[in-house]
Amino acid sequence: MMQSRLLATPERANTLLGPSWRAVKRRVLEMIDGYQLITLVGRAGSGKTHMALNLCKELKVSWLCMYLDAVQLGDKRLGQLISTAVRDNEDSIKGVMKLGKSRKLDGALSRFIKLSTDELTTAAYNYPIDFLTMLHNLTLAVGLRGLVLVIDEGALSQDDQYIGAFTTAIHALRNIMPKLSGLRLILTMLPDVVDYVAKNDPPLFEILSMGVVNLPDYVTEEDLKEVARAYNLSGELIELIKSSNLTMRQVMCIAEFKDLQKCGLQSEVEVTIT
Repeated sequence: MMQSRLLATPERANTLLGPSWRAVKRRVLEMIDGYQLITLVGRAGSGKTHMALNLCKELKVSWLCMYLDAVQLGDKRLGQLISTAVRDNEDSIKGVMKLGKSRKLDGALSRFIKLSTDELTTAAYNYPIDFLTMLHNLTLAVGLRGLVLVIDEGALSQDDQYIGAFTTAIHALRNIMPKLSGLRLILTMLPDVVDYVAKNDPPLFEILSMGVVNLPDYVTEEDLKEVARAYNLSGELIELIKSSNLTMRQVMCIAEFKDLQKCGLQSEVEVTIT
């Protein structure tokens, strides 16, 4: 948890190091027009959260992108997911509502843009589908390409007690997509969660499979060269990383914090970092 939550922050996500990871980003950006549901699949430490944050930041140029860190949520029902996303992305939503006020919208949208944050959150919780429909329509009305919802780690593992509620929420979102042409959903998932869906919910697995993008398991030599230049890593440390098959999170943790054990390396590794 130290590695993931200290390293994967909106500020650090401004930079995406490693050609392998930028290739993943390019693939997702290429898919965003034709795919309404995209799933980023990667093992723990592969950089899913960092990628999700980086993608959302770039997409905000022409979309309303809402990032939701679902790791700490106990309730994974749709209303809880959407209301939390609203609270966590309040500034972005308010910015779109301000654009709406400048356009002098009428009808339901004119009432929607007058709602307070508490009213928005309550509406999202109680009527998540209606809320998303209104927010989606607002994004199009103000000239944006649409609404992107990024749900990061909606299920922690196949043993997550809330995984059933999460998959039900994904079904609900998928069902409204034909009516909302500008709605996009980006999910991050561990491989064992994908395996759970394959075994227990084949229809959803078939849908997810059409838009899967896999993140690399380990850092390649070319990726490492780029990280080493950015952080001025020593030759000794570079050789250690090369021989250890490390994830991107472990490599970035070493580069940032200079603590091998905290970054997931075995205690028997004896390297002094100065």
